[in-house]
Amino acid sequence: MDLKKFAVRGIVVLAIFVALCMFFSGTIRTITTPKIKLAAAKRGKLEERMELTGKLTFTDVDEVDMELPEETTLTIVKVNTREGYTVKEGDVLVQAKVTNFEANRKQLQDAYDAASESLLTLENKNRGIRVTRRDQAYADAYYALREARRATVSAELDMNALLTQEKLQRTEIGYPEGASEELIAAMDAWRVASMAQEAAQQAMDDAARYNVDETVWSYITEKHDLEEKLAEAGESLEQLLSLNDQARQILAPHDGYVAKLHVQEGDVYDGADALLTLTEAGTLPILRADTTDLKRAVSEGATVTYTVDSYYSVETKVIATGIDPEGKKYADIELTDELIRERGSIYAMTMEDTPLVLIYRAKDSTTLLPVSAVRGSGDDRYIYTVEQESGAFGSTSMKLHKMSVKVLAESGGMASIEEDVSYYSIAYMEDRPINDGDTVMEYVG
Repeated sequence: MDLKKFAVRGIVVLAIFVALCMFFSGTIRTITTPKIKLAAAKRGKLEERMELTGKLTFTDVDEVDMELPEETTLTIVKVNTREGYTVKEGDVLVQAKVTNFEANRKQLQDAYDAASESLLTLENKNRGIRVTRRDQAYADAYYALREARRATVSAELDMNALLTQEKLQRTEIGYPEGASEELIAAMDAWRVASMAQEAAQQAMDDAARYNVDETVWSYITEKHDLEEKLAEAGESLEQLLSLNDQARQILAPHDGYVAKLHVQEGDVYDGADALLTLTEAGTLPILRADTTDLKRAVSEGATVTYTVDSYYSVETKVIATGIDPEGKKYADIELTDELIRERGSIYAMTMEDTPLVLIYRAKDSTTLLPVSAVRGSGDDRYIYTVEQESGAFGSTSMKLHKMSVKVLAESGGMASIEEDVSYYSIAYMEDRPINDGDTVMEYVG
């Protein structure tokens, strides 16, 4: 009986010992075996996201200016808009006045009054003088010839200046080879003026057959000079008043956005440059991004996004690329109504640049894997495939096999490889160094 009990106890102890051995051997194997995660390759187009900064840029613009007579300026009284503002056709953009308007008006009015008074005095003084038809014809021919000569000299000076500028010689007939359209027009104007002078000279020669009394001629010439002064002062006064009226309200010629203000309140404007520039009717500005430091070339049509929040982003695209005068590469990005709305307004976008993301997508689909699953460097790149192997008593194990691959590109945590490994399980995110042929266990959790 004692022997039987002893045998039973022995069997129990042996069973416990075997169980403990199995437990500790499994625990030891678990502790010493590298843990990995399994990745599955997929087919797709590699996508790369590159951050950009879009600066509001106005490309298609019209200048708003005002043509001023020589030595005339405007003083800017008020500017009713800002860069980035929307304006409608007819809106008052700038209010101004002719500089020293009151003093200039008084000067011209005094000159007009003086000429008028002198002319009236002359008429009263020479009431008894009789100007005949022949006297008047002579005077008309004389003054017509004088004006014709002035016109010819002016036209000749303009023509000669262009000939010198273009390094050409005047021709009696036709035009010098290589003459610009401007020079051709100037030569035509000179020839017309010369013909008019010849006709005026002929009329003067015909009229000169008749003698004009010296007293009569003195009266005619003095009267003519006063009438010229009166007309000149009157015309200048009229131009001054009209110009000042125009300057009071300088209007938007069409709908658009204010691209650039060139004047501000208190400035003196001489007409040499624009007062401001507006975008052309029906056009929007663009967002220009510096792409000089990007590793990839940017092409038209590339997708660009603006992130509104974690759930929503606005999509637009690249509409042009180029190189600026400083040699920097840039991409012009379409500014859509939706993007303007999300940014607040065009004016708001002039105050702060817009953060953007350029999305690069490969043209062709390839095999994609997590970058951490592709090992090595340079031309020596490889992966570890995982295969199930059967052991004794129906057990299975996972073993690594090294496979060389060709990496085409990497971006956004993904690698594009040339080989199709979609039917393999790939080891990555191991908890310790691994090598070809190692037995591993899958990490779960």
